[in-house]
Amino acid sequence: MTLTRRQALLAGSATLLAGSARAAAPDDWSAAFRAALKEQPSLLGYVSAPPQLDCAELTIEGRWPAELAGTFYRNGPARHDVGELRYHHWFDGDGMIQAFRIGDGRIAHRGRMVQTDKYRREIAAGRALEHTFGTSLPQLAPPTSAAAVNVANINVISHAGRLMALWEAADAYGIDPQTLDTLGPVVWRDDLKGMPFSAHPRQEPDGTLWSFGYAPQADLLVLYHIGADGTLKAAKALPVPDVGMVHDFMVTERHLVFLLPPIHYDRDKVRAGLAFVDCYVWRPDQPARVLVVDKNSLTVTRRHELPACFVFHYGNAFEEADGTIRFDCVHHPDPRVMTETTRYVMRGEARPSPATATMLVRLGPSGTTDTRMLAGGVEFPRVDPRRVGRRHGRVWSVLLDSLVGAPSAGVIRWDLEAGTSDSHRFGPQILVEEHVYVPRRDGAEGEGWLLGTHLDARAGVTRLAVFDALKLAAGPLAVASLPYPLPLGLHGNFVPG
Repeated sequence: MTLTRRQALLAGSATLLAGSARAAAPDDWSAAFRAALKEQPSLLGYVSAPPQLDCAELTIEGRWPAELAGTFYRNGPARHDVGELRYHHWFDGDGMIQAFRIGDGRIAHRGRMVQTDKYRREIAAGRALEHTFGTSLPQLAPPTSAAAVNVANINVISHAGRLMALWEAADAYGIDPQTLDTLGPVVWRDDLKGMPFSAHPRQEPDGTLWSFGYAPQADLLVLYHIGADGTLKAAKALPVPDVGMVHDFMVTERHLVFLLPPIHYDRDKVRAGLAFVDCYVWRPDQPARVLVVDKNSLTVTRRHELPACFVFHYGNAFEEADGTIRFDCVHHPDPRVMTETTRYVMRGEARPSPATATMLVRLGPSGTTDTRMLAGGVEFPRVDPRRVGRRHGRVWSVLLDSLVGAPSAGVIRWDLEAGTSDSHRFGPQILVEEHVYVPRRDGAEGEGWLLGTHLDARAGVTRLAVFDALKLAAGPLAVASLPYPLPLGLHGNFVPG
């Protein structure tokens, strides 16, 4: 289905547009951060990285599993300072792709900035040019489109032989899997150029890729169905009144599932020139809406409501024989993690968010809902990739004592049916990043490894740890250390090889 010209223009331009520049006090964020860094070593994770990083061989302690060979790719904000300006939100930093090459008993690392159009223009100008997700200052111009400020900094996936750096408000960027050179925007079809494309596509076991984009100014969800061969099978712009912010979604064998938090996009705030994040209004008196979309027709077939909550990330969803849909996600009581915590850490200020929990949800075929909470602060849930859209029993997450601005705690595995868990806590001043589950070849769910990075703020280095995924409490099987720190990132994936 071809999008109309009006739909394409609205969805492709409105997601991050701000109005006229507004007056602001002199900007002191850079000085405030530098002063705080001297007192808080954990802020090392929010220092800008050099544009290139290379380490031919990491130092390994312990016994690295011989079967675990391939490349672990990660992405995240890495350039937080442009000229004299320091961004006012963690999510604004330009993306850097990290590649940990694992094999033959050795691990090498390479890091390269994603050479987006925004990055290249700012390098040429020597300064920041336009408003971003969380930064709106008098010296910055309103962006001409979301694509113009695409930082490609949220995720990196490999599909059908193509490596892609993902944002969520515009095109993915193709990346050379060996050199990490930027190949340019990925355009699925001419009328989809510049359209929002999620940072969290869902790849089914057969290789089918599903994605979406949200355009709050146009009240649209843009749906993508991409075949295992990497070609676009279908796309549709789905009208959704007051769509708000939708960072992630889920698939089952028959449906796509979207949870819409009650966060309203205020167009008057857009016209006033506020940063994109400041254009949202939290409405806790309203429910979170759930849309169930049929995969074949790409139309909404069911609607549900849940108590008000904010959700960034989901573990997985599956469908029972009677049509009941079950899923798990990380429940935030409100969006302060986005509006305050991940913003003011860029000044070196700790503004903790409310505690999170793993929420288990049942959506009955007649419209009923049921929820259950597994207590314990978590984020970044991951499941066995072979179980995406199918019944799963386990989810692995980062265990948090505080979301951002203070060291996180460790990693945890929840066994969902029993409600039991297994966890490992790292030592003090360790900031734990997303860990991914890597299945053992032909192994059952859980028979494999948990792989991820953590920043040791006291030592000033980043380390890569690997666990037996069913024995987290036993601690890492091995830890590989870089000679330098990496900026804290967001998401990544392991590619066997």
